[in-house]
Amino acid sequence: MLEPTSSSPGGLMLLFGSCLRDGVKMSETSKGIVLDAVGASLNDLAQQGVIEQDKVDSFSTPLYFAEESELKQIIEENGRFTIEAFEDIIHAKGEFTLDPKVLAVSCRASFGTFLSQHFGEQVFTKVFDLIEAKLRQELPRLLNAKPGMQYLIVLRKKN
Repeated sequence: MLEPTSSSPGGLMLLFGSCLRDGVKMSETSKGIVLDAVGASLNDLAQQGVIEQDKVDSFSTPLYFAEESELKQIIEENGRFTIEAFEDIIHAKGEFTLDPKVLAVSCRASFGTFLSQHFGEQVFTKVFDLIEAKLRQELPRLLNAKPGMQYLIVLRKKN
């Protein structure tokens, strides 16, 4: 939620983050494909008996990617800020590299703590080896994924 005391009247606040472009499903983006690979890898380990299926079913990542229009609506409904700028940050080489090893390492950095706490350290390496292998299989899909959106929002606090 936007905190009304975060700046004085007329003051500016910058927000950086990720969201979905309007009409794009998470599963159609490279981030969504990576998250699908995490889930598929965990299911594979459950089928192999390495981890319990109940543990997989109860695992949840604390992520939500809103659509661009949803972010704008939340800010407008808050009523305490005006949107001075809402910019799509376009990276010259795409959102991020599509190398499966780099994606798996990035995924490990992002989700490693959640996974090791929920499933235990013994599963940690196996999961990320599987994720990398799955991302190699999904490379054509990754290369054709719809782009997500990195944004910069400039808000001005109303008086």
